[in-house]
Amino acid sequence: MIIQFLKSLIFSATILLSSLTFANEKFDFVDTSTPTHTLSSFVVSSDLVIHYWLNEELHLPKAQHAYSQVIRTLDISQLPNRSRKVVVMEKIVLLHGILEKLGDHRQLHLSEFISAAGEPVEQWRLGNTDIVIAKQTNGEKAGQFLFTASSIQHLLKWYQSLSVISGQDETVKDLYREFLIRPGPLFSTALIQSLPDNFNTLYASIPLWQWIALAGVFYLCKVMIKLSFSLGERWNLYWYRDGLKWQIGRQLSLIGVVVILFITRKLIDDGIWITGGIYQFLSTSFLIGQFFFVAWLIMTIFNYFAELYVFNKHEGKYVDSSLITVLARIFGGLTIAILGIYVVDFMGFSISPIVTGLGVGGLAVALAIRPVLENVINGLTLYADGGIKIGELCRYGNNLGTIESIGLRSTRIRTLERSLITIPNSEFANMEIDNLERRDKRRMEHRLKLRNEVTQDQLKLLVVGIRRLLLQHPKLDEDPVRARFVGVGEFAIHIDILAYIICRDHDEFLAVQEDVMFSVMQQVEAVGAQLAFSNQYQLTQALNPIDDELKEKATETVKQWQDNNNYPFPDFSYEFKDGIKDSIMYPAKSSAVRANGNG
Repeated sequence: MIIQFLKSLIFSATILLSSLTFANEKFDFVDTSTPTHTLSSFVVSSDLVIHYWLNEELHLPKAQHAYSQVIRTLDISQLPNRSRKVVVMEKIVLLHGILEKLGDHRQLHLSEFISAAGEPVEQWRLGNTDIVIAKQTNGEKAGQFLFTASSIQHLLKWYQSLSVISGQDETVKDLYREFLIRPGPLFSTALIQSLPDNFNTLYASIPLWQWIALAGVFYLCKVMIKLSFSLGERWNLYWYRDGLKWQIGRQLSLIGVVVILFITRKLIDDGIWITGGIYQFLSTSFLIGQFFFVAWLIMTIFNYFAELYVFNKHEGKYVDSSLITVLARIFGGLTIAILGIYVVDFMGFSISPIVTGLGVGGLAVALAIRPVLENVINGLTLYADGGIKIGELCRYGNNLGTIESIGLRSTRIRTLERSLITIPNSEFANMEIDNLERRDKRRMEHRLKLRNEVTQDQLKLLVVGIRRLLLQHPKLDEDPVRARFVGVGEFAIHIDILAYIICRDHDEFLAVQEDVMFSVMQQVEAVGAQLAFSNQYQLTQALNPIDDELKEKATETVKQWQDNNNYPFPDFSYEFKDGIKDSIMYPAKSSAVRANGNG
């Protein structure tokens, strides 16, 4: 007992002497030029840091300076979560405790070995331990002597081993146990010390009060995350009628979740102040959670701006534009990948093996995902070619359908039966695609069947009237226009009508065709002709006789054409066509779609 006391006294005197030496020389920065200076610098600076920590003054500038100088003596490049003060403080307390336990046996032993480059590298071993101070051979700290990264990672093992060998002196405060029990800078130490003693009992190296605090923080975090998503949904419902521009509830929810996780981790890091493997697990879990929600937030932001661009481009009508969506996803994915590299480095892991692994396994990965890459490349080719777009009616192979989406892997098509077909891009790009929406005009073709009782003059008058109608209509192309008597069938006289409607939209085509057919029916009635029906229909219902007066009127009109040298067969004169072109009002003056009834 006396010998141990003398050892402690000698060790304390050595530390005091070193402190006085550093104080007299007024060193502002630690000296790492030799192993001895590194060791002495750590002892002096760690004493200051521990002093400020015990007095709850780590926030002071002097304490921060001393903390930064201690770190300069340590190689923490391989320490996970090295940016967290609680992690580094644990290593400082452990190494300080090891030096105290070694006492006058903390001399440095020189050892040499030959490096891969053939140059000797010197190392100094602390006492009979594996704790090493080594000269840095590369990097920005080359030439300095630091406690090695491997030594820093095994400090807890050596601290426990030395505690078993040397025993625990009850007169000496166990700083490491004090470190485990004490809270971080955010919480009051006096408050924790006022708790009953059983709250400081260690369970898996963590006191009971920290387990209780963790459970409370996690429960509160869960409630706040649910509240954040609920408020985001309420936001979208409230601004639903004001358009897509204000539909940012999901983005606000995710921002709230990220902030909640950040605050929770801050409470754990600087408040509850847990350490060891449990802290590393929780820290990694929180970082993964934060990365997940930040990645989700990034994708929603890119998608939101893509949708907003399409929404504004189409004047307030939301249209799914897959090209913009895919580009948004690509840029969002690249941003997340860059963020992921930063997160890996932030966690204390080296990204060099990851990059090397990608280089070695790149060929195997490329071969494995070749079909996926083919689909992606063909999907981008479909966009670049511009042959199809979302919402267009296309004929592909022997099928017909409307393009609903063009993704990175496949294209989705809504058939006329309203079923949804998914075709891989690599297959769809090689099909013969007939884009029906890209027609500059759409063909209208019908066959009129008239009763055999119609006279030739009535037939001629009807054909001329239909031709005139087709030329007059403003939505029909002037060439080709056809209304021809094509023959006599078994039960009817046939007239073929053909014209091209100047439109692309299918609904507009049907509307114009409807207007033309109404006018054709008026021409049929005007000459006194009647449509022919099936034989069964004629047997069950008596047919109205053709008006003789209209027959005579048709004969008289045809005779006037012949007498005036204005016979419109085989076609109208060019002057007549030009004179009647676009002379019909469409839509009609009384139509609801014509504003104020004006043309």
